Amino acid sequence: MLARTAKTATQRWAAAAALGGTRCASGPTSNQYPPPDASRLGTADLCDVHHPEPVDVVSQPKIQIMQPVFRDFGGNIRFRGKAATVKCFEANPLVRAALEEQGEGRVLVVDGGASTRCALLGDNIAEMAHKNGWSGIIINGCIRDSEDIGRMPLGVKALATYPLKSAKRDKGLRDVPVSFAGVTVRPGDWVYADKDGVIVSPEELTL
Repeated sequence: MLARTAKTATQRWAAAAALGGTRCASGPTSNQYPPPDASRLGTADLCDVHHPEPVDVVSQPKIQIMQPVFRDFGGNIRFRGKAATVKCFEANPLVRAALEEQGEGRVLVVDGGASTRCALLGDNIAEMAHKNGWSGIIINGCIRDSEDIGRMPLGVKALATYPLKSAKRDKGLRDVPVSFAGVTVRPGDWVYADKDGVIVSPEELTL
């Protein structure tokens, strides 16, 4: 029986390059192949840099990662920006009020108490958010008009869809810390979202 010959790191790198890859900046012994796309700022790449410890290592990373409870509904799957916050329950006047303002690339983070009895966002408010320059919306609750929202160049993550609109009473609070999905988001935090998940950081992140 012939013994198998272990490939060196250089041989493995060369084989990968032959299949159309590109050499990463740190050379053939790097663990990153291909190199991260800095312009994309993907959540996986950001975790590799800013939360390099594996899950079984106790650490105090500066970033928070939301639990994977959200679905993507907007036309933009990847979005990022500074956080503005709303805390409400089954009533969306403050969601509308926030998105009526100029977004300047921000992300509206809404703690709707995880209610699945009504929608806090519909197509009209979502369209207004896009026109006013918001990057995205994350809702700990439901949305409606999801088919139309899916055609808008706007990031939208929520728990689910529900066709019933919300109430207008008990407006809630704006620009306060909100806690859900295992993280706390404060106004001015940076939020990074894509297909892999959502990262929250007290400062802007780079690769």
